[in-house]
Amino acid sequence: MTAVSLSNLRKRFGRLTVLDGLDLDVPEGSIYGLLGLNGAGKTTLLRILMGFLHPSGGEGTVLGRPLGKLTAADRARVAYVPDRPTFYENMRVGDLLRFVGALHPRWDANAARRFVDAFELPLERKVGALSTGMRTQLGLALALSTQPELLMLDEPASGLDPVHRRRYLQVLLEASAEPGRTVLLTSQDLGLVEQTCDHFALVHERRIQVAGPITEILESQRRMLVQAPPETGDALRSLPGVRQVRDGSHGFLVTGTALPDEVRQVAGVRAVQAEGLSLEDLFWSYVEASG
Repeated sequence: MTAVSLSNLRKRFGRLTVLDGLDLDVPEGSIYGLLGLNGAGKTTLLRILMGFLHPSGGEGTVLGRPLGKLTAADRARVAYVPDRPTFYENMRVGDLLRFVGALHPRWDANAARRFVDAFELPLERKVGALSTGMRTQLGLALALSTQPELLMLDEPASGLDPVHRRRYLQVLLEASAEPGRTVLLTSQDLGLVEQTCDHFALVHERRIQVAGPITEILESQRRMLVQAPPETGDALRSLPGVRQVRDGSHGFLVTGTALPDEVRQVAGVRAVQAEGLSLEDLFWSYVEASG
C-alpha cells in the first residue's frame, strides 16, 4: 500500500517550471525524506499534496484519494506542519490546545498532554513568548495529537539547538512507530534524514533523481578510483550506470551504480578500487553531476 503516489506531476508558476515529470511512491508506514537544495520544489510538492496548490499536470493520490479531491474527513487524516508554523500569538499554550481540540474530529487529549509533557511546554505561557525551539515542538505536538495517518513536515527541527533537536527527534520517532502512520518530511539536513528516515528521494532539477529505501540505494552505489590513461574518460562516461567521472591525478574518480568488474572491462583500465557512498556522498554526486 502507498500513502502517496504521484505520476508525471508538473507545476508551473507562470513561465517558471518548479516540478516537471515527478514520480513518487511513499509506502504506507514509512518515514520518507525528501532531500533537495533550496528551491528544488519540496515545499511546493507538500502544498500540492495538501490541496493548497493545484498541479499543472500529472496525477496522484493521497491516502487513496485523487489529488485535489480530499474531503473534510480525508483532510482530518492528514497533518501538515510548515517550516514556520503560525499560531495565535496572544493565546496561552493550554488554551491553544483546547481550541484546536474543539475543532479537530480526531483530537486525542491524552496524547496532547503526553507531547506537552515530553517537550516541557509551559501551558500558561503565551505562544508569542515561546522560543523558536518551543514553537517548533508545539507545532509537532499539535499535529501528532490529531492522530494523523499521514504526517507531513516541512524542514522539521530546522534551527533547533542540540537539546531541542534531540527531544524533537525522539518524540517524532516514537510517534512514527504507530501502526499505519506514514511520515513525509522535507529537509536539506542529510544527518536528520539519515537518523530518522527509512526511505528517501532526491529532488533535483525539477524531478526525482533517485528514490527508495536508503539502505538498498546506498548498497547499490559506489565510488571507484580508476587507474587509466586520459583517453579512457569518454569510454567510462558512456558505461551504463556511470553518473559522474572526474579526472584525477592518477586516473579517474567514477561514481554510480556500475560494477567494478564492468569498469575493468573498459579498454585501458589498469586497476579499480571501489568504496561505498554515504548519503552525503550520494547527494552531492547527483547535484554536482548536473553542474
